Amino acid sequence: MRFPRAVIIAIVGLVVACRTPQKGLSEGYPPPGRLIDVGGRKLHLYCSGKGTPTVILMAGGDAFSIDWALVQPKVAETTRVCSYDRAGLGWSDPGPADETVEQTIGDLHALLRAAGEKGPYLLVGASIGGIYIQAYQRAYPEDVAGLVFTNSSNRVGLSVKGKVGLIWDLTEDEVRSAYPLSPSFKKGPAPVREDDPFDRLPSDLQAVRLWLDVRLWEKSDPAKATPDALLSWRKEFLREFAETDTASKPALGELPVVVVSSDPGATESERRAHDGAAARQDFLSSNSVHITATGSGHEIHLYQPDRVVQALARAVPAVRSRVPLSRP
Repeated sequence: MRFPRAVIIAIVGLVVACRTPQKGLSEGYPPPGRLIDVGGRKLHLYCSGKGTPTVILMAGGDAFSIDWALVQPKVAETTRVCSYDRAGLGWSDPGPADETVEQTIGDLHALLRAAGEKGPYLLVGASIGGIYIQAYQRAYPEDVAGLVFTNSSNRVGLSVKGKVGLIWDLTEDEVRSAYPLSPSFKKGPAPVREDDPFDRLPSDLQAVRLWLDVRLWEKSDPAKATPDALLSWRKEFLREFAETDTASKPALGELPVVVVSSDPGATESERRAHDGAAARQDFLSSNSVHITATGSGHEIHLYQPDRVVQALARAVPAVRSRVPLSRP
């Protein structure tokens, strides 16, 4: 079985839970935004612009708030927009269960309230961020005005005792059996430069990102990895399948949903299949639009940032004026 690039996200799951506490936050580069207390630890939130709805940018696995630098300034010209670092990433303190769905959505809810950012929000999720924004909408529906998916995770795989499978096809016991990691699993050499697609950032931000990458590398310890994040992701994917498999109506009703993808819109047969998760996003709402970023790599916000800006240029006025996305 062969998996596309999104499977690499599973490697993130192998190491997200093996980070040691951050030290030396005052050294190096200061955060562009504010460090907000969310109950004994601080998360980094960077907001700009004015207007409603407030757009919240959720990065992918082991990615940072600054990765939205080619998108956020343009969006800020028309409305309020915030990027942030999840626990243990960027300038944010680690938590007890980093990258699990439960901690991530709880953290974001606490962060936005503590920062005084008013909803309802237009949530944007890149890569694995897609399952986080959908879970957030389920937990706090009154706080969400719309969803924008950008190449959200489609297939997340894991190798277990020589068997490679999608995490929702593996049992919990099979996922757990992959831990602790084999002593042969090494974290590799320290990063020395920012490669594609992060070399598309301005040179000054590449220097900041390299510093963040090195700090993340220094904190990682494969020997302490746990399956918590992958088990949480598996549970969320299965919940999303259950919501759309038998539903006679769109799970999210008329909530504005924009899907930005390197691939064209999904067919009905693709929606019903379980060999990928992204196809279901096109069918989540009766008020939905698909934007194809032809030829883009996985990180559309870096390869073709104007496509993400275009998506928000559709979504923001639709939410603001309460008109269908299909209306110009």
